[in-house]
Amino acid sequence: MSSCIIDNPFLFKRVMKFSIKGKFVDIFRRDIYPAEISILDGKIESVKQIEESLLNGESNYIMPGFIDSHCHIESSMLNPIEFGRNAIKHGTIASVSDPHEIANVCGIDGLEYMNECAKLSPMKIFFSLPSCVPAVDFEVTGAKIDAEITKSLISDDRYIALSEMMNVPGVLFKDPGVIAKLEAAKGVGKPIDGHAPGTTGDALKQYISEGISTDHEVTTLEEAEEKIALGMKIQIREGSSAKSLATLMPLIDKYPRSVLLCTDDYKAFDLRSGYINKLVACAVKGGCNIYNVIRAASANVVEHYNIPVGLLREGDDADFIIVNNLDEFDIKAAYIKGKECSNINYLKYEKCINRFEAEAINANDIPNPDKEHIIGLIKDSLCTKHLTSYDESDNISTLVCYNRYQKGTIPASAVVKGFNLSKGAFGSTVGHDSHNITVVGKNNRAIAKVIETLVNMKGGMVVYDEENVLSLPLPIGGLMSNKSIDEVSAGYKILHDKIKELGCDLPSPLMTLAFMSLPVIPSLKITTKGLFDVDKFEFVKQ
Repeated sequence: MSSCIIDNPFLFKRVMKFSIKGKFVDIFRRDIYPAEISILDGKIESVKQIEESLLNGESNYIMPGFIDSHCHIESSMLNPIEFGRNAIKHGTIASVSDPHEIANVCGIDGLEYMNECAKLSPMKIFFSLPSCVPAVDFEVTGAKIDAEITKSLISDDRYIALSEMMNVPGVLFKDPGVIAKLEAAKGVGKPIDGHAPGTTGDALKQYISEGISTDHEVTTLEEAEEKIALGMKIQIREGSSAKSLATLMPLIDKYPRSVLLCTDDYKAFDLRSGYINKLVACAVKGGCNIYNVIRAASANVVEHYNIPVGLLREGDDADFIIVNNLDEFDIKAAYIKGKECSNINYLKYEKCINRFEAEAINANDIPNPDKEHIIGLIKDSLCTKHLTSYDESDNISTLVCYNRYQKGTIPASAVVKGFNLSKGAFGSTVGHDSHNITVVGKNNRAIAKVIETLVNMKGGMVVYDEENVLSLPLPIGGLMSNKSIDEVSAGYKILHDKIKELGCDLPSPLMTLAFMSLPVIPSLKITTKGLFDVDKFEFVKQ
């Protein structure tokens, strides 16, 4: 099995023999000692313990590079080239990425685009094959990857696993299409990732019995321990919006072989300041054993997914990082196959791919929302409450979901509590997982203005403060930019700050909005077809 980037001749010119000395963090011996590491033709030739005096005052630490065990590169709003360039700066040398988002927009063409970009990325990007395109059968998306397509693609070496199986009812009720996808992955011996928030008891046992081996949606220790006891690996998630590291941190020492680290969804704005190194530093400062933490961020991922990422053993690829201390884990250098990759320049890549047919609408085209079923936000969570009433004093807004893939449709609307807008509206075509147009606002006129802007630029993010329109175009599927991280981050920050000025106090309002249309995470969400009760797995009757 090979990484998408190993044969990249531009980034990986042949590296002959050289050696590096430093304090070696050995996660297998669980020891730190002075060592000289010899590299020959991109491989670790030897690791030799040496006398302290031979370090010549060298105080840096050499250790395995970090791996994000589950992410969606599209969520960064960067293409894989720019994402990888910046991930490596923070010591994350590899990722297991689910291209689920672009696949829902552009199908197989989207997968090919991501693989094409990955070949130009300095990072080792490993793709899993999306299992839920569409995420659910009752929502409108731009493409479909059925069981037959899954069977034909899962044997491709470019896909190391079957991506998160979000259709829990489909698994439990043995939907033939769902089971066929699971069987296809098992047939070629590839892992199957899970997505089963709150699933416990007999339902969980049945879900796992189908070969599903991970879950990144766990939010409590009790749920995590039940899943680990049944053989699952828990991916502790600390992303831009959903954060569970503080809660689940005790798992790292209690179950050191059953825990991986991931971000799931991570914005360019956050990537500028750090990545998996921030999770590692937080866990170590939180009292976790350093070897267990580093293993969760490296070896556990390699072993579970069987990916060719080096762990500083003889014969491994020379993939490693050098840090200045074991507190902050600030990266001094990062190596992939013996090539120093932490300071690669921005590579402009203009190619875009998209699917967009929606037309602008008027304020009068937005239907009145159902006031007996209200979406209640939960801070720092992708879950929502299903409220049945609200007080007149509550700061409520209107939430709209509008089909981007067809012309002439009518948007769905809902009442939402928790965005706390004082005026205006903001919206985006980043709307997991179907990526239709999702807008929240204080009035229909403002909402229609945001929709008009999104339609005109064929996808992106927009804020309207009743006077001015601010926008961040995302020409790649309405999900990603082909600009640099600095340009994307600056544009995102302008929108983020303006939303704060409009009264929203959520830590990541645009990310929170993106999950309002994901009808596989409890409890009440909105789709282009109306309000959906995730707990009952049916549309709210109006």
